[in-house]
Amino acid sequence: MIRKMKQSAGVLLLLLAASAMLRAQSSPSLHLVYDDYSGKGTGLTYRKNGQVMQLTDGKTHAGATAIAVSGDDDYVAGYQYNAAGEPVATYWKNGKAVALSDGKTYAKATGISVSGADVHVIGNNGKEAVYWKNGKAASFGEDTRLSAIALSGSDVYIAGYQVNDQGDYVATCWKNGKAQVLTAGDRSSEAHAVALSGDDVYVAGFALDAAGREVAIYWKNGVPVTLPGGCRADAIAVAGNEVYVTGIDRNEAGANIVVCWKNGTPVRLTSGNEAAGAGVKAIAVSGSDVYVAGYLDGIATYWKNGTAVSIPDVIGGITGMVVR
Repeated sequence: MIRKMKQSAGVLLLLLAASAMLRAQSSPSLHLVYDDYSGKGTGLTYRKNGQVMQLTDGKTHAGATAIAVSGDDDYVAGYQYNAAGEPVATYWKNGKAVALSDGKTYAKATGISVSGADVHVIGNNGKEAVYWKNGKAASFGEDTRLSAIALSGSDVYIAGYQVNDQGDYVATCWKNGKAQVLTAGDRSSEAHAVALSGDDVYVAGFALDAAGREVAIYWKNGVPVTLPGGCRADAIAVAGNEVYVTGIDRNEAGANIVVCWKNGTPVRLTSGNEAAGAGVKAIAVSGSDVYVAGYLDGIATYWKNGTAVSIPDVIGGITGMVVR
């Protein structure tokens, strides 16, 4: 009898261990980069599954704007000021810095994507918008802003906006350097994010309507889809047939209200009454869970399925997110 009880206890322990392992495997890996103005940290950091990862020693100011994960490697895009007081466009691979600019002029990296051994980064170097592939720069010209980058095989898609001859911003998507304008250019528009699904290209941003009001929009293969109840779309993700977009609306006082759309249906995540405001920069989908990241009342925050999760020691906002 005792032997049978020991055997049963052993089987139970194995089952419990297996169950714990399955739970651990099903938990997504959450990577966050952020602005931190608290003054408490020493140097630039990011969070990997809640663990603080150090990027710089704090001797000069640095910032992180985007993150990508490839296999076991973390890539963070941003900038680090040099001794001359100029920001140097930089990315960090597993904490090791790679400078992209020469430090002679104002330069920042604003987006990053990785495919195999190739590292693709966007940003600016002085007045020029720049795309770097493995450190080699290609200029997209002046009066252009590159906002986001996504890869599909050997194709590189970049979302952003450029100034036309009338001085208006025009939302644009570049494929392998070739520009596709998304509006007629008669009123200002901007593209802030890009996502790919199969052969479909989704770009999110905003355009001014005939009354001069900002309207949140995403474009699917160049065709606009207006998002009700919003004035700007800042991030987009596609999962199967579902299109998820996040951005902001504004109340009568001009305060931001964070909004998340699923297939065009809006859900408001904030009230607009926050003393220190609210905003959003990133969205990701993992299984049935939707993550939106930005800031809430001046604190770095992400929302999981509409529920806010703050990082209380980070005064600022989340600027990039990867959920795997």
